Amino acid sequence: MRRLAAAFVAAGLLLWFAAPGLPVRPLRPRVVEFSQALAPATGGARPWRSGVVRAPKRFDLVGLTWRAPRSVRARIRVRDAAGRWSRWTLMAANHAAREGGSGAEPVWTGGADAYELRLDRRPRDLRAQFVNSTGTATAADRVRTALRQAVHVAVAAVAGTPAVAQGGGGAPAIIPRGSWAGDQCPPRAAPAYGQVQMGFVHHTVSANDYAPQDSAAIVLAICRFHRNTNKWRDVGYNFLVDRYGQVFEGRAGGVDQAVIGAQAQGFNGVSTGVANIGTFSGESQTPEGIAATAALLAWKLNLHGAPVSGQVMLNSAGGPSSRYAAGTPVTLERISGHRDADKTACPGEALFAQLPEIRTRAAALVAALVPATPAALTMDALDRTLQFPQAAQLSGRASAAGGTPLAGAPVSVQIATGAGFQTLLRTTSGDFGTWSAQLPTQFTRTLRAVTQLADGTWIASPTIDVQVAPRIRLRAARRVTARRTFTVSGSMRPRRARLVLAIAREGTDEQMHTVARVAVKVREGRFRIKVRLRRPALHRLRVASVADAHNIPGRSGDVYLRAVRSRR
Repeated sequence: MRRLAAAFVAAGLLLWFAAPGLPVRPLRPRVVEFSQALAPATGGARPWRSGVVRAPKRFDLVGLTWRAPRSVRARIRVRDAAGRWSRWTLMAANHAAREGGSGAEPVWTGGADAYELRLDRRPRDLRAQFVNSTGTATAADRVRTALRQAVHVAVAAVAGTPAVAQGGGGAPAIIPRGSWAGDQCPPRAAPAYGQVQMGFVHHTVSANDYAPQDSAAIVLAICRFHRNTNKWRDVGYNFLVDRYGQVFEGRAGGVDQAVIGAQAQGFNGVSTGVANIGTFSGESQTPEGIAATAALLAWKLNLHGAPVSGQVMLNSAGGPSSRYAAGTPVTLERISGHRDADKTACPGEALFAQLPEIRTRAAALVAALVPATPAALTMDALDRTLQFPQAAQLSGRASAAGGTPLAGAPVSVQIATGAGFQTLLRTTSGDFGTWSAQLPTQFTRTLRAVTQLADGTWIASPTIDVQVAPRIRLRAARRVTARRTFTVSGSMRPRRARLVLAIAREGTDEQMHTVARVAVKVREGRFRIKVRLRRPALHRLRVASVADAHNIPGRSGDVYLRAVRSRR
């Protein structure tokens, strides 16, 4: 009886400790975050080595933050609970570590208690930022986690563990946020949505010797670091893939939606990001990881109507980490490495060398998903509304029957005229059937592209309309005398005969109210008009054109001026 009572007490205690992890949901250890100051506020230009530093608690992931300078090369090694030291790992630069500072991307360590750093210079305000996502931060946490794991394993053995990966519709099995404890890393704000025209491949700069059951904790730790140290809205990547071929949902918002991530500064709004868990500078990703990455990108890009092969021309949004200034047109592979867009070595030399294999595998998977199609030619414009003299950035793809890319195909860009279509420029498709061209135009145009197949058949793309607004500039003094005439001048391209000058005056409600509209004659692209303002007040001048057969409406920038009383 005593033994039976003791067993009941032990079972009760076990269930009490383990209650949060019973079979209604996966095992979810308590996540702990903490930091440690490492250097005085004053930095130095000489190399610096920390010596062995014991962390305040056991940690699974560590990154660095500092105030200045931005560029510091950092290496780290860690000691596990058994006293074994890891190899030195080069930490990737993290320019988003905190406002006004910089740092190093986090490295997965998996239950370390000490570490050592080597830096090529000592930065100011250096801190180590830790995450423990396996419930092992303290001795009490380790006991609690061990008890929960025992119950979890026992229940799973009796009831079976339900599958958590979700697929369907050609999608690979994707482990949802709820199955890696994403509720412990809730987004700071609602997701933002953009487009998916390409995919970026990353690596997470983590140890490669993790077990498959460690991957969920790695994803959770990265999410907490991105959210709480980098101050991002959520984990940066849309998806994460481990060395065993497991695919994890990353940033919240829907795996089938064009959720804007933080995968490649300058191109986040037009891409999706897939991070491979591990460091692939000198070691290649496993066949399972490559297959999963290719399957994921084949499904994701095809879902959003983007090809997996060939190139795409996109405008960079800029940023300190981007290789390209804002507004720069950039041609990228549909499946690119992070380094193709940003100032980084990511995804490592070895994984970068595996990108052609990923592209080939993805193309084969898409070909199996998509039924045979006739020969086709596509065309689109990066921006269909232009302001003169902005050129139209055109791109498209030529494909033979079945979707095979047409390399070296002659492509003619044509405009619609009263007598039919007229060719304006010619180009040639690349190795993957893609083509691009710039078309200067001062007028609104209806465009199409045409090419001739080897059998002599002509195929044409659907037409698109590219609209052009005139460029109007306005000049006037910023201070004038009420009831005295002054000159307003400016220019307009392309040339038109008439414009309208709108004059608004600030009212007692502090709002601008239109008080006059004046017709303006334009001669040889320039105008000059005499204007008189009746009352002393702040005024706004604006010149606009109406739509016609050649251009959409245009307007100048606003000119604000103040009319003052005459001094007599």
